[in-house]
Amino acid sequence: MQSLPQAARVTPPRVIIYTGTAYSRACPDSGITAPSYCPGDHTVYLETRLGDAIDARYGDFGALSILAHEFGHAVMSQLNRHPTGKQGELAADRFAGGFARFAEAQGALEAGDLNEARATFAAVGDHNVYSHDHHGTPAERQQAFEQGYAYGFRLPGENGSQSPPAAPVSPPVTPAPTPPPQPSSPAPTQPTDAGPAVALLGLSLGVVAAVAIGAALIALIRRASEENE
Repeated sequence: MQSLPQAARVTPPRVIIYTGTAYSRACPDSGITAPSYCPGDHTVYLETRLGDAIDARYGDFGALSILAHEFGHAVMSQLNRHPTGKQGELAADRFAGGFARFAEAQGALEAGDLNEARATFAAVGDHNVYSHDHHGTPAERQQAFEQGYAYGFRLPGENGSQSPPAAPVSPPVTPAPTPPPQPSSPAPTQPTDAGPAVALLGLSLGVVAAVAIGAALIALIRRASEENE
């Protein structure tokens, strides 16, 4: 099992949990309305309604995998290994797959969790291939998650980081129609204080349930960091 690459150099991002729209001068002036990572203030912004929608439609590990995707952006940005455009989004999807592999090795997954994540990443894919905000097609995003799950935590360009995945544990899942809005990763402008930071406690049907999920993600990433020290 691969643990978090170069973990000693990674400062965990702060996390702000909000509903509706969050604002920071480190992020676009239009505000943040979906799960996002802003390099300008090294913060993951977690909009709870999308997490609730994914949880209700695909399951709690689907919601947690979206959060792991945003942590992937944070790790790659901290290490100056973040690709641009769609490739950066697919790299974050691979990170989420690596997190799933790590969580499974720790005995933290429940039956069906992997399929929840597969369905989620297929659902947030899009076919707007000419858009500057194109994150990858449903097939590409699901395949990127599979690659991360097959090989564990790898930084972009490392051996196996973009290789065809090993055979999945179970067949790919075809998501239901009308997927929820896809996460975005807004570009930074000038960093500033975005408001009170809330310690990461996670995603689920509400803030109370979010506590357990987010705490588990931080604990697993910190455990991976300790293994690499």
